[in-house]
Amino acid sequence: MNKIAGEQGDFLAEAQLALDDLGDGIVAVKTLSSRLNNPEDISKAYLNIKSNADVEFCIELTQEGYRIVGYHFDDNNQSSTNYYESLQALLTNESKSYVDSFARSLQQKLFAAQTKLQQNQDKDDDEYLQ
Repeated sequence: MNKIAGEQGDFLAEAQLALDDLGDGIVAVKTLSSRLNNPEDISKAYLNIKSNADVEFCIELTQEGYRIVGYHFDDNNQSSTNYYESLQALLTNESKSYVDSFARSLQQKLFAAQTKLQQNQDKDDDEYLQ
């Protein structure tokens, strides 16, 4: 995280950016909690995430980092003592389906890039032969 010790950050905005960074299809549901978040208190934020394996997480973001606080949306009654520097690090450690979905997405992107590169190379070869 890009926070200096003691600095009060807008964690609601930072949490939304983290959700946006997850990409489509990596998780089934990714939202800010409408019940737990307080626009007047931006010193912490709550995120609801459902993995592609239908496992729900309620995640808190504070100056200390990201941590799981519940295993149902809008549930912050099971606080973990394990903090993570990023949402991706938390999900990588806590959700096998996240790791599998991320790997699949990366593989698809690499295949698409390889196909495009091959098509461009074939096009260049055709132009060279003319």
